[in-house]
Amino acid sequence: MAGNEDSRKRIPPELLRAIEKPGGFSLLIKGKPGTGKTSLALELLRAIGGEGVYLSTRVSPKALYSHFPWLEECIEPINVIDTSKIYIPSDYTAYTSALTGTMSFPEVLAKRISEMGKGVTVVIDSWDAIKLQCEPLEMMRLEALVTELVRERDINLILTGETLELTTLDYLVDGIVIFNDIMIEYRRAREIEMSKLRRTRIDQPRYPFTLEGGRFQVFMPFGIKPLPENPKKVKPLPDKDGLISSGSEDFDELLGGGFRRGTFNVIEVGDDISGWGYQAILGFTMINAIQNGHSFVGLPCCGRNEQRWHKLLAPFIDEEKYRENVTVFEIHPEGAEPRTNMMPLKGESIEEDLRTMREHIASRKPPVISLIGADMLELPYRLKDPGRLSAAIKAIAMHISTTKQMGNVDIVRVTPNLEIRDELIDMASTYFKLATLDRTVVLYGIKPETWIYNVDTEFVDGCPRLMLTPYV
Repeated sequence: MAGNEDSRKRIPPELLRAIEKPGGFSLLIKGKPGTGKTSLALELLRAIGGEGVYLSTRVSPKALYSHFPWLEECIEPINVIDTSKIYIPSDYTAYTSALTGTMSFPEVLAKRISEMGKGVTVVIDSWDAIKLQCEPLEMMRLEALVTELVRERDINLILTGETLELTTLDYLVDGIVIFNDIMIEYRRAREIEMSKLRRTRIDQPRYPFTLEGGRFQVFMPFGIKPLPENPKKVKPLPDKDGLISSGSEDFDELLGGGFRRGTFNVIEVGDDISGWGYQAILGFTMINAIQNGHSFVGLPCCGRNEQRWHKLLAPFIDEEKYRENVTVFEIHPEGAEPRTNMMPLKGESIEEDLRTMREHIASRKPPVISLIGADMLELPYRLKDPGRLSAAIKAIAMHISTTKQMGNVDIVRVTPNLEIRDELIDMASTYFKLATLDRTVVLYGIKPETWIYNVDTEFVDGCPRLMLTPYV
């Protein structure tokens, strides 16, 4: 069987490169019970292709196919062996132990590996259970014999085990991967660490992963995807029952159906690639609001302006709807003439500038969706100066009150080092955080409380789609 392309995308590329090099490869997968070792081993079987043999000390073949129904296409039932039911086959009676006159299972295993053809991938799940049948000295000899047979017969051998400390097997095998649990504010994420891959350069030693849907899946580093050759205008998700869609079915589900009208929503990001994740998430909200014909008002973060927003959104929106419904406020202390879709603010008084924004919003038909970078509420108005913060909080509270009365939606971006951060979070209707894990972006909710989700984007038929995949 040829390697399955879907399975190949689920595995770290370094691990695939290592195990597919000629000459055979022995891999030890280490981790606590229930961390996903079996899922990775079986996904590797499917990704590599060729003949596969699975020896289990844990579950029967029937249970294995029940848990992993897709295995039927890559491992025939005859090659799924329940080692708990193996005694001494009659065809191996010639190979006997000098002490007992019969072969132990480890001896049977070594004999079978020596008879396998080239290119076979063998999974033994778990090696620790095999060790229980051997004396320590006998086991050391077996481990050396088996790993040497792998190289001689050009066989791939995948072993799973719960022994996390260093053993002699760690020195014998060609590769070692370790499964770790990562805690982010009492929420569990998963991580695979490649501590050893002989003859292979490890570009990224750790990858986060999930077992969503009973399948092993690593998350690749977050990055802005290149535009498709023929981008298409987005067909927006409809609003329903007093809720404004975020433009993503996955994010709408976390929000309870969408952003509730009359709410002040806070998303916190760091100063790393989590900011890219924020741009991706809010980009979908902006596109969806514009395509639904809603008025959209923005006060961009430092370094952003209307022209940059328009450039990013233009391939996926109707230009006429953008011109009619989008207003971006920019601070120009020396004054500036308004241009299409841009209105200037003086940047001298936060009370005056927020009043200008409220008056404009009041002139638009609700619901109006506002996107505000909190750094633009703090830095230009010098809120760290004595007495300025309390006055700003009053002005922002008045703005939030108007949002609630008119049934609009405010979305505010904060960062951990802002003076105004805690006050904005206290006033928030919803509060989500974006963080990074091994060069990926993760999202989780504080209000409402949610699990951790990986953030990624893709293009489907020329249109962008946001994917939030839970860590399971």
